[in-house]
Amino acid sequence: MRIDETIAALERVAAREVGRGSEALAAPAAGGLLAAARSLAAGAPQAAVFTGFFIPGAEPPAAETDGPLGAVQIAAALRLLGGRCRLVTDQPCAPVVEAAVAAAAPGLPVDVAPLAGYDEWAATLLPRYGRLTHLIACERVGPAADGRPRNMRGEDIGAHTAPLDRLYRTGSAFRIGIGDGGNELGMGLLPAELVGRVVASGERIRCVVGADALLVGGTSNWAAAALVGALSLLRPEVPELRTLLEPAWSSDLLTAIVSAGAVDGVRRRPTLSVDGLDWPSYAEPLIRIADLVRSAR
Repeated sequence: MRIDETIAALERVAAREVGRGSEALAAPAAGGLLAAARSLAAGAPQAAVFTGFFIPGAEPPAAETDGPLGAVQIAAALRLLGGRCRLVTDQPCAPVVEAAVAAAAPGLPVDVAPLAGYDEWAATLLPRYGRLTHLIACERVGPAADGRPRNMRGEDIGAHTAPLDRLYRTGSAFRIGIGDGGNELGMGLLPAELVGRVVASGERIRCVVGADALLVGGTSNWAAAALVGALSLLRPEVPELRTLLEPAWSSDLLTAIVSAGAVDGVRRRPTLSVDGLDWPSYAEPLIRIADLVRSAR
């Protein structure tokens, strides 16, 4: 199997259906994984990865387990490629994102946006972000057609969400979006009719912010793992990338962020699960992604 064929297979594995229409949403985005991986693998990327999806209705309210895990996995991979990377989140999600960094990528810079005074905070970062080569969003909610960020239930979570989409749109960087439900940054690349038809409350929650390349997963973390797998195929001289694909790596990080307060976004409580999937079901695509990469060598 050629490398591009294996990457296409990774893309399909990541989009495994979990009941929210990911396979249908992935169809018009096909090829996004290859485009994103080629862009990142071409040199030493200078990137920022946006993540953190706050669940105000959880007990207790916190950032969800989908997103921070994949974001740190991508950031760790880019550092192995010789690039520089930073994570971007906001105050409500910061405890979980910072715990993920401490557990799996110590020293990785984290920019934390305030909910009040965002414009002043962002103004200080614009010169730096304008020089970046890549802006990547991994399960980061974005504005719907009415300008409000909404969760899968259609609820406006703007009171708990900094408008990081403004920073994501800055400069001329190559933008990569990773999502699973239509309401994340990058999903504006998909036809509004498709999201409205496939996703519950899709017309209301669809994010209008697009990207240069979109990766759709059954969970966003799976699509992030597929991206790292594709980078491993394109840059075989960096074998350390394969370590990030081991399910044990994800299991350890999931345990760390749940211990720091992360919640399952579907169950809305702190459990060792992602989007309602307990570890055995959640790990199946991760195992398949690692196997595809291993067999391609």
